Amino acid sequence: MRAISEPVKSYSQTMGSALLVQPSQQLPNFGPVLGLWLDLTVSLTGATASQTSESIDNSISHFALDDQFGKSICDLLGTDLTFINDILTPRGVRQAPPTVTTSAGGAGSANWYLFLPITVGSADMPAILKLTLNTSTALQNAGLASAGAAVFTLIVRAAYSVGVDQPTLRIKASNPPHQVGDNAVGPYLPQGFQVEALAFTLAADANFGYLTLFQNGATFAALMPLHDFTTADVMLMQSGHLTGEFICRFPVFVVDSTTVATINLATDCTIRLYSIATVPQQSTGR
Repeated sequence: MRAISEPVKSYSQTMGSALLVQPSQQLPNFGPVLGLWLDLTVSLTGATASQTSESIDNSISHFALDDQFGKSICDLLGTDLTFINDILTPRGVRQAPPTVTTSAGGAGSANWYLFLPITVGSADMPAILKLTLNTSTALQNAGLASAGAAVFTLIVRAAYSVGVDQPTLRIKASNPPHQVGDNAVGPYLPQGFQVEALAFTLAADANFGYLTLFQNGATFAALMPLHDFTTADVMLMQSGHLTGEFICRFPVFVVDSTTVATINLATDCTIRLYSIATVPQQSTGR
């Protein structure tokens, strides 16, 4: 990848008992963006001694990008970021966010370095980055009863394309209603957009029954079982299959009235649905 790296914003904040909305930040308009480099550090002092926190991506409540027209490019939870990277990375290697392990004195820190390949075309620049920090309790669990003083540090850099433009990827993440049995998720796909990638997460593999997707009379998946996802991950992901993570490796398609998508749950759990789309190209023929 040929890219020019430029700084966007450095955040440094002590997490508190309430969400902390950070000032909006404009990405410098040096051309089309190939993605963002994120360098995240979370440090704890005065926390529960000799315990391990939740993963540090929980320190981000919302990570959002808008284009220059105010339209959403993405609005993600911090815990969505690693999965978006899983879907978009060309290397097939997952980048699991670390946890903080405290010392006997209740101090510790962890770093996470992530390249997030969300592209922004030149026509949509300059994009606006909007960040909200979570409460310190987002790092707590049964072992880490107190996070103490949690210091959040994030350095964001943008990778700018050298001489090559690309369409803006628009990421939609949603939680459709769920129940045991069939769950229609087609209405939660971006109507009129061209879906480049589609995926969803569940609590675990055991919750999954099968997937069905029809598009314009074509069958993309007919009662597609867990085995098909697992096999594809073993073949295509260096890190193999991760329980509860389902990447749908379908042809690119435009969501329209013919799109029918159903996720069957063997046991009830929350469905987190992700679609990564672009605006369809308009025909120039006469």
